This record gives sequence, C-alpha cells and structure tokens, in this order.
Amino acid sequence: MTIFYDKDTDYAEVFFKKEENYGEEASPLITVFKSEKNDKIVGYSFEDASGSLFASEVLSPSVKLAALLKMIRAKENLTQEQAAKQVAEITLRHYQRLEAGEDNPTLSTVESIMQAFPNYDFAQILRHPDTEDVA
Repeated sequence: MTIFYDKDTDYAEVFFKKEENYGEEASPLITVFKSEKNDKIVGYSFEDASGSLFASEVLSPSVKLAALLKMIRAKENLTQEQAAKQVAEITLRHYQRLEAGEDNPTLSTVESIMQAFPNYDFAQILRHPDTEDVA
C-alpha cells in the first residue's frame, strides 16, 4: 500500500496496488481509482483529507491509522525514525509497517502512539460516519 499526503492542500491518496488506473468521482471529496484491466478498486483520493478520509466508509481502521500516522508525520515535519522514537517501545521497522498498513497494532501500541501524539484525534479511525459523539 502507498499513502501520499500533502499537508499544504490537505490532499491524500491511498493506493493498494500500482497499476494502470482511471478515476471516478465517488463523492465531491472522494475519487475512486479502478484498474484498467479488471475495474477492481486500486485506490482512493481524498480532498479535505483530514475530514473526508476518516468520515468515509471505504477504508478499514488499520488503513485509516496508517493514513493518520502519515498525516501526523507530515504536519509535525518528522522522519519515520523521529516519529518512531516518540512512541514508547516501538522499533523503526514496526513504525514503518504500521504507517504502510502492513501491521495491525495491539491496543497497547495504539495507546503508546496516542500518548506520543496527544494533539491528534485517534478516535476518528474507528468512528462511524453516521454516529455522533456522545457527551
């Protein structure tokens, strides 16, 4: 999986495969990319990614976590090594696998990530778009 994020325009792309594709608008903020070979979905793009990526139902929580980690790094101007060092008890390779969506973290790892980056809303990776926060 490849995740691209531009913090200046708040634009993100998530691609599951690299192959020739074409885009179709799924909503005003989301474009779906399909394989030219077989019309299977190979990726998505998100305008206003800080909101639309997490509000959508098209990505799994682990992919949303990977995208959030990428966004945090971009916004904080951190390298993967610097980000990994901020998270307690995590190796650079483990961090890289999380950011690439190749690893499902334990709750303990998620807690460590949340403590390392307290200014970010990690609840959004699990929040269903039709639900509201309960006070």
